[in-house]
This record gives sequence, structure tokens and C-alpha cells, in this order.
Amino acid sequence: MWYWKDGKRIGVLNDYDLSSLADDPGPRGNERTGTVPFMALDLLTEEGQRGEVKHLYRHDLESFMWCFAWISLRYKEGVILPRGLRPFDEWATLGPVACGKEKFVFQAYRKVPARLHKDQLIWEFVVDCFDVLDTHAFNRRKQLLRSTKRADKLTNYEESETDMDCFLQSFRDTESWAAFSKPIRESSQ
Repeated sequence: MWYWKDGKRIGVLNDYDLSSLADDPGPRGNERTGTVPFMALDLLTEEGQRGEVKHLYRHDLESFMWCFAWISLRYKEGVILPRGLRPFDEWATLGPVACGKEKFVFQAYRKVPARLHKDQLIWEFVVDCFDVLDTHAFNRRKQLLRSTKRADKLTNYEESETDMDCFLQSFRDTESWAAFSKPIRESSQ
């Protein structure tokens, strides 16, 4: 979903975990919510599940990438693939921490069944997106290691608007983004 505020388009990824039925006074739960296969890796840790990881913009953008990968590798020409040909099905049956570990391995190695039908352009985009996520995560882990060596007190990371813009731009700077968005740009001219 998106809306305009102060001349800027604001995007929101929502899976309605906090929604309520018309006859309910409000949401039914107060725990950390999210559809596990689509949640950002930071939130699928034990600390994240205890609510000790601050939810940031990058988590929403990462969640969108997990949704995109799930959907684009699950269907062929709008038809859902049969079981056994759909990667990630098992993620929906795992607990949050176990799912996070499986997703971490996928992000690092980007392996899917060899016989899986993959639209080449979309697959290149998925690979590039997870390369961006992996690079940013690696840089955060390096920063954490350095602060641990210096015995710095760690604080919750705050994101500035510039941080958010730079993170999004790192996806837009990939070759596959340009190739993937080229047909869209050409059709709007």
C-alpha cells in the first residue's frame, strides 16, 4: 500500500497481523507479529522474538524481498507449482528461529532446486536483491564485531531518512533492477 504525505510517496508493507474483525474491539494479540517466512532475519533471532530488536525500515524492505522471492519462485505463468517444485514451503512450518536459519543459508548461497522453473530476469533480480541484503548484513556484523572488540556499549541502531534512501538505492543500483524496470519505463513513454 502507499499514500502521499508532504509531497512524498510513503510505502507500507502490510500482512494485516494487527488487524481486527469488524465486531472486535482491536487486534487479538500483542506479541511480535509477522508471517515468519517473510520476516527480516534480524527479527527471526531469539532476541528479535523477545522484542529486543528495534523494528526498522530496512526490516520492511527486507520483508518485501522475501515476499517477492517466495511468490516469484512459487508460480509459473500465474499457476502455482506442484509441491516439491516450490522452494521455501518448509519455511511456513518452521518456528521463527529455525526459519531464520534456513533463510540465512538461502541468502548466503541462493540455492534452489535445479529443476525449478525460473524466469531468468526475475531470478537475476532475486539474486541481486539478496546480494544487497547479504552485503548490508555483513557490514552490520563487521560493525558489531568492531564495537565488541573495543568493548563499546551497543545501542539500538537508529535509521535516518538518508540511511533509508541509500539502502533502497543500493537495490536500484543493481543491473537487474535496470533490466527488470526497463519494460515498465518503455511502456510508460
